[in-house]
Amino acid sequence: MKDTKLELINGNSYMYDANLAVGVYFNEDSRAAVLIDSGANESAAKRIEHFVKKKGYYISSVIVTHGHQAQVGGLPHLKKIYADLRVYATSWTAQFLEHRALESGLSGYIPCVANELDEGIVKDAVTDIIPYRDHDIVIDEVPFSVVALPGHFPGMVGIVTPDQVFYSADAIFGNTTLIKQKLLYYTDIKGAKDSLNKLTAHKYAAYVLSHGGKYNDVTLLIQQHQHLIDETAQFIFGIISEHPMTLEGIVQRVMKEYQLKNKSSHFTLANTIVRSYLNELHEDSKLRASVNDGILYYYDRASVILA
Repeated sequence: MKDTKLELINGNSYMYDANLAVGVYFNEDSRAAVLIDSGANESAAKRIEHFVKKKGYYISSVIVTHGHQAQVGGLPHLKKIYADLRVYATSWTAQFLEHRALESGLSGYIPCVANELDEGIVKDAVTDIIPYRDHDIVIDEVPFSVVALPGHFPGMVGIVTPDQVFYSADAIFGNTTLIKQKLLYYTDIKGAKDSLNKLTAHKYAAYVLSHGGKYNDVTLLIQQHQHLIDETAQFIFGIISEHPMTLEGIVQRVMKEYQLKNKSSHFTLANTIVRSYLNELHEDSKLRASVNDGILYYYDRASVILA
């Protein structure tokens, strides 16, 4: 973890970014701090807590954007330190927090691979369930806007502070991530497109990306994401159009195309992403599926159905 401190974004909105950004909003009246996500682990949570205390504040609340370990890993430590800590999350996120095995379901639950996922459980972590829709919420007498951001992970939300800083979770990724990988992690392609369109609909003072940190303008990033999504969809549809393919055959081609390693974690990643694109292509009436000799094949809807 790189050494870092709290960075002022705008007004009372800050960011702690140690390879993964966490939002911190300081309420000057109550001397309470509201975190947006908790840090990836106990070490990150301790560092955040240290800087919050150094400013003369305490942590009253955490808004969890979604149920990935990178966003919730610091919760156990924070709940030990602050007995009255309020944790806000959607019902989707609450379920993923308490039942980590649900995440393996997104990849189709692959035996001998799924059990390698982090099985850490945060029991009774969420104190306040927030609706999974765009709405306003008041925490410690401070109004925040909750923005539903489907696509990356079920139940994910972004948070806008009174300073018009948009903590956009993993709806978009920063330049460093895009340079390293062109296969973006989305479990719902239509939802991802909707979230990107939502991000273009309003202009905020600043944006904080979980993987990317602070940006004053995300217009170009959004265009790059839209291009990469279209590119991946075209690649998957293109190889299926050549001849009918099984899911594993498609995953194999995708792993080669995007230079993923022969690791179970990379296979699970690719499998999840491919399934989301197959669903989207089916919804767009481009693909169909047929069982032949006990094997499921995907094929171009315009082609001849297998016997």
